[in-house]
Amino acid sequence: MMYNGSMKKIKGFARNERTIEILKVIGKLGFIMFLGVATPNAAGHIIKMLGWVPDYRNRYSTKKALNSLERQELIRYKKTDKERMILITEEGRLYLSKLKIKSMRLPSASKWDGVWRMITFDIPEDAGINRRRFTSALNLLGMFKLEKSVYLYPHECKKQIIEVAKLYFVEKYIRYVVASFVDRDAKAKSFFKLENRK
Repeated sequence: MMYNGSMKKIKGFARNERTIEILKVIGKLGFIMFLGVATPNAAGHIIKMLGWVPDYRNRYSTKKALNSLERQELIRYKKTDKERMILITEEGRLYLSKLKIKSMRLPSASKWDGVWRMITFDIPEDAGINRRRFTSALNLLGMFKLEKSVYLYPHECKKQIIEVAKLYFVEKYIRYVVASFVDRDAKAKSFFKLENRK
């Protein structure tokens, strides 16, 4: 699966805890089925799933959150013969991916073991958007760009890098290399302040 198009700027989206929690539960399942008219019945079903009190305040806030998510095209409704569904859109999945990366932290240590963790990748042109989003995530996580498709990090981070790659469907294109020596790594050592950390 590849994302097509660019991520539109979301305006007026209520990024509160309730809205994010609702988007996360829809994203985890991919879709939620319910009966009846779209937003009111969907709100009641989600309130029940999340274990919230089904009072007026929660129903109103949940309906408002669903309307906001639909308006920003992070979710959409689909009608079948007997039921309705809420589905997360590609924009919604991308938004959740960004939230996950922003909350992610790569491991650190007081001393460097002298070994570089190198991430290399060769992502094809038809997945160009995914490549740009993946490299943007590596930059956001604080990795050092050695070359166009080569990044360095001084501590073990394979688990986190694979997780990020999966978010953007590029895991089969990346390589995780452990190297005891990397030529011309002075800038990387300075970037991570490693000169006195061995």
